[in-house]
Amino acid sequence: GRIAWRLSRRDRRRSLEHLAVAFPELAASARLGLARGSFEHYGTMLAEAFWLRHRDREALSSIVTLEGWEHVEAARVVRRPVLILTGHCGNWEILAAALNARGLGMAVIARELADPGLQEMLLALRERFGTRTIVRGTPGAARVLLSTLRSGGALGMLIDQDTRVDGVFVPFFGRPAYTPVGAAELAQRFDAAVLPVFIERLADGTHRGRIEPALALPDDPTAATALMTARIEAQIRRVPEQWVWLHRRWRRAPESNSGSRSI
Repeated sequence: GRIAWRLSRRDRRRSLEHLAVAFPELAASARLGLARGSFEHYGTMLAEAFWLRHRDREALSSIVTLEGWEHVEAARVVRRPVLILTGHCGNWEILAAALNARGLGMAVIARELADPGLQEMLLALRERFGTRTIVRGTPGAARVLLSTLRSGGALGMLIDQDTRVDGVFVPFFGRPAYTPVGAAELAQRFDAAVLPVFIERLADGTHRGRIEPALALPDDPTAATALMTARIEAQIRRVPEQWVWLHRRWRRAPESNSGSRSI
């Protein structure tokens, strides 16, 4: 991560620009520290991924604690499907593994990576702990997604990036950000229990996952997406160095049709 910080000028610049949008009240030196910390976080995530490839569920449980499992059980008692709402906070791959090692049986929606070798490694890592990947845009993906919720299963979705899917503009650190709306629409269609779930790396190298109570979503999908995004923002503010600041979160703006651009 430290090497990437020194060599990747573009991503370093973007991270600092985005941190200036999110935390204008911080001194430049403080934002610089957060940006460096986020690169170190990426490097640590890579090391953790290689470590996890050769470990079992017992080893995983030795480094992860999960709080709030009762909220999963509450949804299961009334046989509601579960939508795990999260973002690229902490080590989200360890979070998925820990949830399924506990017995959630969650599938996740993810885009296909450009590198076939990396894609194969990542899918194998997830499957090792029982996480099935629904690759967005592939044949049958929509059918599997719908059947997962229709059967009362669990689905994990990350909605904190500007991606090529249907979306709406909602506030994110005080600026409109194009955000996937599918999670809100699916939750409303299937009356799913939307559980915000986040993980963060602690100072001793272990991880703490936190399952929050189910959200009371408004009927309007845009308002529901805004509520979901607010929960993700709250987690990022808790541990800002453990989020992907190099991502162009404000790439599009509502007025972009008139020719304006955002960072």
